[in-house]
Amino acid sequence: MNKTLIALAIVAALPVAAQADATISGSVTTKYKFSQKDVVTKADTSGGIDTDARLSIASSEVLANGMTATASFAILADENDDTENQGTATLAGDFGMLTVGSIDADAAFQAGDVAGVVDDTTFSTSSTGSSVYGIHYAGTVGALSIAAQLNPNTGASGSATQINSDAETGAQTKGSQMSATYEMNGLTVGYSYASAAADAGSNAGIQEAQGAFGASYAFGDLVVSAGKQTLKNSVSPDAVVSATYTMTVDALTIVAQMDNYHSATDSNDYQVNLGYVVSDALTLSSEIDKNKTTSFVATYTAGDMTAMVAKRDDDTTDASVALNYGNAVLSVGVVGERVQSGGGAISAEYSHVSYKVSF
Repeated sequence: MNKTLIALAIVAALPVAAQADATISGSVTTKYKFSQKDVVTKADTSGGIDTDARLSIASSEVLANGMTATASFAILADENDDTENQGTATLAGDFGMLTVGSIDADAAFQAGDVAGVVDDTTFSTSSTGSSVYGIHYAGTVGALSIAAQLNPNTGASGSATQINSDAETGAQTKGSQMSATYEMNGLTVGYSYASAAADAGSNAGIQEAQGAFGASYAFGDLVVSAGKQTLKNSVSPDAVVSATYTMTVDALTIVAQMDNYHSATDSNDYQVNLGYVVSDALTLSSEIDKNKTTSFVATYTAGDMTAMVAKRDDDTTDASVALNYGNAVLSVGVVGERVQSGGGAISAEYSHVSYKVSF
């Protein structure tokens, strides 16, 4: 928290051409869960009411020296979404962009992993990323792009300890990251290095003293990449070679991807993603992978109503209907049971009614 206030104070002290106006926004969401299934017995259990509130304050201003300063702060946010009481201040100009405050835990490393050989760092099985308070820089000179960041040993909420099962699974480790990429005539070469794991409680993502080198080349609609990662505390995986082909024919989009490495015990992976726009109201998408598991999503929009049905690759089904009233959204739906990649449920199936008001 103190680091955020200091960052905002620094931005406030910079020379400005005029006083910046602050934008205030937020939302309140109330969700009632019912008919929740027990993970083991599958029996119905009592539901409950969950209310999340968010208030955000943001400001941006062009300084007298031509640079742009921005500051934002979010309070009263849902403690389970990794954004509780987060603040960020940025300074952008010809030199690049400097960010102080809430940053992606592995942003500098991922910027140079052009072959995608290292997974994103996540702090829980239900999340898509992890945030920390730190300092991040990114800049480009001609065809060369560089990024660097410093992660302190605190989590996104400013805590160095575990919060709960849905949020940070452990304290972040103090460390630095750097990366560089170079582009020339369709060829992109990149290198990344991290001195420590981005999240001490996660087995996924970057680890201690990890490096990655890769290259990617575009042959029109076909993109071929190759990369290799190096690890300090374990045997480094084999090099990964992958190819992605994208084709669009009228309303149909096909993306086919394959590579020579899936996991330490399973080589060769492929998947095909299909997207079809039936009309302005109806869109369909599907994914098929090497294990012949298929996911399917159908979305239908009519006026203020949006309906969605999704069959996940673990054979669970999500469905919802939402009505948009401008600054308010009422939705009814069912969320299927979520399972871990190695088996075992991590969240039970439940139905819900939710109402979200934004301002």
